[in-house]
Amino acid sequence: MNQPYQPIACSVYDVLEVAAMKHRKLTLTIDGQEQDMLARDVYAHGKEEFLDGVDPATGVALHVRLDRIERLYDHTEEKTYTPLQCPSHHISRETI
Repeated sequence: MNQPYQPIACSVYDVLEVAAMKHRKLTLTIDGQEQDMLARDVYAHGKEEFLDGVDPATGVALHVRLDRIERLYDHTEEKTYTPLQCPSHHISRETI
């Protein structure tokens, strides 16, 4: 993906962190396609944030940039989230 990273809503990032810590099953919608995932890790690399996990049906490792997620469903909480972008004042601070 060549587009600049757009941080997701902080509240949804928190949901992903808990899902990764507890290895929860999620269903992600990316480019209109659904993908099941057992969440394993949420992390930043450079100025981008990612979710790593495993496809529960195949065991294939999955690596997703967070701003590609259009919708996510947490099977444990039985809740759907839309990772709206964070307001720009939450993205970074410049040191004067």
